[in-house]
Amino acid sequence: MNSTTPSRGTPRSKEPIRVLIVDTGATTVRAAKHVFEGDFGIDVTVASRSDDVVRSLESVDCVVHEIRPPIVHDVDVLGAVRESFPGLPYIVFSEVRVTDLVGEALSAGATDYVRTDADDAGYWLLASRVRRAVARHQGDALGRSSWSSGDVVDGSCLVDESGSFVAVSESYGELFGYDPEHLLGEPWTTVFPAGEASTLESALDRVRSHGRAVEKATGCRRDGDPFRALVSLARGTGEEFVCTVFDRGDRTGAIAAGADQGTIGLERALGRLESLITERLGTADTDQDLCEAVVETIANGNESTAAAIYLYDETNDALSRRAVTTRFDESTITVSLDDESTPSWTAFVERTPVLVAELYPEPHEPVQDPAMARGVVVPVGTAGVLVAGTIDGARLTPLDHAFVRLSSATAGTVLDRIESQRRLRECRRRLERTTLEVARLETRLDLVRRIARVIGRAWTRPELERGICEHVVATDRYDFVRIADVDEVDERVRNRTWAGADNAFLERLDSSVSTLVDGDEPMATAIETNAVQCSRHLLTESVDERWRQEAVAQGYRSIVAVPLVFRERTYGGLAVYSEQPDRFDDAERSLFEELGRWVAQAIHAIETRTALVGRGGVELEFRVRDREVDFLEWARETGCTFEFETVVSRPDGSIRGFFTISGAPVERILELASRSPSVTETRLVTQRGDKHLFECTLTEDSVVAHLLQYGVVPKTMSATDAAGRLVVSLPEHTTVREFVDFFTGRYPDSTLVRRQDHEFADRPGYGFRSELENELTAKQFEALETAFLSGYFDVPRETTGDGVADLLGISQPTFNNHLRVAQRKLLSIVFADDPDPEE
Repeated sequence: MNSTTPSRGTPRSKEPIRVLIVDTGATTVRAAKHVFEGDFGIDVTVASRSDDVVRSLESVDCVVHEIRPPIVHDVDVLGAVRESFPGLPYIVFSEVRVTDLVGEALSAGATDYVRTDADDAGYWLLASRVRRAVARHQGDALGRSSWSSGDVVDGSCLVDESGSFVAVSESYGELFGYDPEHLLGEPWTTVFPAGEASTLESALDRVRSHGRAVEKATGCRRDGDPFRALVSLARGTGEEFVCTVFDRGDRTGAIAAGADQGTIGLERALGRLESLITERLGTADTDQDLCEAVVETIANGNESTAAAIYLYDETNDALSRRAVTTRFDESTITVSLDDESTPSWTAFVERTPVLVAELYPEPHEPVQDPAMARGVVVPVGTAGVLVAGTIDGARLTPLDHAFVRLSSATAGTVLDRIESQRRLRECRRRLERTTLEVARLETRLDLVRRIARVIGRAWTRPELERGICEHVVATDRYDFVRIADVDEVDERVRNRTWAGADNAFLERLDSSVSTLVDGDEPMATAIETNAVQCSRHLLTESVDERWRQEAVAQGYRSIVAVPLVFRERTYGGLAVYSEQPDRFDDAERSLFEELGRWVAQAIHAIETRTALVGRGGVELEFRVRDREVDFLEWARETGCTFEFETVVSRPDGSIRGFFTISGAPVERILELASRSPSVTETRLVTQRGDKHLFECTLTEDSVVAHLLQYGVVPKTMSATDAAGRLVVSLPEHTTVREFVDFFTGRYPDSTLVRRQDHEFADRPGYGFRSELENELTAKQFEALETAFLSGYFDVPRETTGDGVADLLGISQPTFNNHLRVAQRKLLSIVFADDPDPEE
């Protein structure tokens, strides 16, 4: 940092420079006047109309114009000035985002272009350009022929996407010793030695991808004189770039004789800062690197200056030191924000620079007079504050203040960029994760739809299991699927069906259940424990077990196995293999666990249907003494005889049972039933001799409900005070051992006394019954069946229409209507080709 204070006045007199600011917004005027008049001693006049501009030209040394859309008015004003005063310095400025207008302004005769996109402190750069432009112009006006292009220290131009000059300022042309018109259309590398081509192309590539680039290079004037240059590039909104070149040489001459060398040093220092940031942050893009680059630049500019950067720490709600110069390395590490009167709080929260009398050990004692300030605290965008100044008694100059403000503004801009990039990366990561999750969800939904179609269409268990395996493999996320169960004869895991692999692999998996469970094989363990088993990383787990060796050899890296359990019955297991490690996350495990339940329920439904209409099967007879069977308890307590008649499914989904009792009072049976957890809504239907017919609603705790849930139909159930007798019919494919284990496990005092395998006799009535059920509505069928079971059709009738209606919970006219329609449909099936379509 150069500590030289800008001098007042011009090279030819002690009068202040007079600047005319044209058609600029009120905010910009206030900011520019504060810098021009307060720090540089430049008088400012503002003109908003073209005629005001022309009338004021006689009394000004330079015109400053902020270019904004539309450019037509700006060009008209510039043309009027050039017509009256061709050589008067005319400097245009703007943020880099409107660079599409820069070319028109320079082509219309603007002396130079200045980027002011570094916060309000950027007006220091504009003021320094004004001083040098006026110095050159007045030097020429005084006939100082010694003025040369070597005295120009910077200049701006506009290049297009291909790297050709689109517009060239007078200062840029003078810096290299060319007429600006001569450079238009030429490659921008024309003013650099051939050896710099790769360096310049690299800078152009970076500005194309990142929007900004700074590069050190060697410039070459037209007379062949080389000089060290700093090239700064910035992208505008269009396909053009603003290029500013700084002469990095420490030259004297006419500039040293009259112009403010301090402002030249300011621009060079900012160029070095921009270069350092570019070099340091090329790949890292971290807050720490940026902070170190800023304080390093400040320390290199002035050995007596100390600086530190504090960034906001959300966890501690304080400003934490991130970088510090060696002269300031014992400063406070953390600055509290509890006190609203501190300079740090004001600078950070109110975004306002604060002059302070002392910096050490932390900024305090705010002052209004810059001459009394040893330091300044300035906001670093929205991220924190920059503290800079002296700790040895010296005072900061206005130029020092400006450099600190510009450095903090530059740091704030870059920090915002770093934060934006960080958020962008996080957004991209979230988007990638979300996209992946959506893809996974779509795959899972598609699998659920496929499985649902299979369950809805399968008529047999082999068809169901084969369809499940084929559709799971068809998703392309899984490589092998199998369904297996345990053979009751040899206690070995037998594969029922599979998809995605050959038989050889399955044969090598063949082993006893106990052996596989001891080795933690997922399928066998899932069947035995009724719990989901998952191996996510087969390759990194122990491969001592034979099954794991075989799976790894086949290329599988993760497995999930789920039991096929519906209520309390196990139908085997489903195992899914993938060649990708960690394929089965928690969501996927839950999905297959649910699929296992659905498949088991579908198998249960198929076997139940088979039991109801099948022709083959096994008949089992049990002697039951368990006190949990309420019907047996009734017989023991009353000495009655109990016989279960039938079970009927109601339209609302409940199960009704009919049973007869002989040898006990009706009131006593109803009393026992009211306390029983197995039945509800028990009522007397009719009396047949010494027997009483009862109707009840069976609960899930009843023995009949447990049998039906397993898919087994009770054929006969009776009880005396000695014991109970239960005869059941098992479907053809039901495993006898599993059912016996299930029943005796729930009712331990039960004993299997008889097993009979046989072919059930053909029952022609089943076809007729199916046709009848198809023709009748649920309520019509219920009315017909209840009337028959309750003795309504007996002679003499054992119950009346009112009694049956009461059993059904409907009115007698409604019962009569249901019964009459049901009888007509029944007779239509018997006597006519087609039932009445109207009913």
